[in-house]
Amino acid sequence: MGKESIRVSYLIEPEAESIERAVELLLAEMTSGIQYISTRKGVQMDPVRGFVPYVDDSVNGDVVTVRKQDDAIYLVEFSLPASNVDVELGGISNLWPVVAGEVFNFYFIKKATLIWISLPSSFKKYYKGPGYGIKGIRRLLNVTEGPLFGSIIKPNIGLNPEETSKVVTILAKAGFNFIKDDEICVNPAICPLKQRVHTISKTLDTVQQHTGQKVLYAANVTSDISVLGKAAEIAVQQGAGGLMIDPFCVGLSSIDYLRRTFDLPIYLHRVGYGIFCYNKTYSISYDVFITLFRLLGGDFSHVGGIWGKSAEARKKTADYVELLRKKDSNKATWPVVTGISVENMNDYYSFFGDDTMFMDHIDIYKDETRAREKLQSLKKKLKT
Repeated sequence: MGKESIRVSYLIEPEAESIERAVELLLAEMTSGIQYISTRKGVQMDPVRGFVPYVDDSVNGDVVTVRKQDDAIYLVEFSLPASNVDVELGGISNLWPVVAGEVFNFYFIKKATLIWISLPSSFKKYYKGPGYGIKGIRRLLNVTEGPLFGSIIKPNIGLNPEETSKVVTILAKAGFNFIKDDEICVNPAICPLKQRVHTISKTLDTVQQHTGQKVLYAANVTSDISVLGKAAEIAVQQGAGGLMIDPFCVGLSSIDYLRRTFDLPIYLHRVGYGIFCYNKTYSISYDVFITLFRLLGGDFSHVGGIWGKSAEARKKTADYVELLRKKDSNKATWPVVTGISVENMNDYYSFFGDDTMFMDHIDIYKDETRAREKLQSLKKKLKT
């Protein structure tokens, strides 16, 4: 049986060095390292294996392909020994500086985009994937068909726990399936985490007793890694049905930590992704993040809307959805779409389909009648 490998692909525009030399140096840095010397004439770099006799061949990788895309850009794929990264002691956090480190820093790379990572079976066995996935969330909510509809709680507009409870009552009685905290709201003075989760959970229990309507509430526990467990424990103890985190703020391994530690659905927001995915010089394709979000245990993951987007951008969104829902050893993740309206719902539903969660916003806070009518109008658009 062949040795396991990590495959990683980039779009690279070299400068100061030929593409052949740039690829050689980049591969060396990702494996056995580079001899780096600053001189008055400039920087001198060479692979370490050319200077010392004891570099073991087992740590060196291979260049799989270098293919010219246009006058300046090359598609480059590397194969790296999986044995260089211990998945159990290092894991994704150790992999990250290998594949998303110096490639964005070297003098000889003018532009670079990390476009794809293919991980070996050892990674796929170690990371657990979604705990619930699409089918598990359907069972949890007793929703056998069609999309889910969710809404966002925004205490940051001035809601204390009691006022938040009133909004939650409106949304739950109107028939929404899911409620989550706003991405910037964890433990504000006006609506602390402990009191907020306790009040919302009690409110949802009361509504369910009267109406039979089950609503899943995900509490935002995004925190420094040293207190992430504490925040999650507070949410769990106070009755949260799920946990929400901003992985671009805490780090990718925070998803795996929550997945292994707490038996609750995990909702992933993508706040902050633009700085990684839309930089015109150095960037990482959102496909990479979407793939890792599912692998690490996200049950819900943002994919963005489609109105106002080019055909190319719509194709990328379709790719994200496919990566979250395609048949795999891991359970499928719910794509989350925000910015919905009665005006665009028909187009959105035609594009995304049933196994999607559509998120509404604060225009439904006013009263139950308004929220119910809005939700009914959205659902009618699914049938036209």
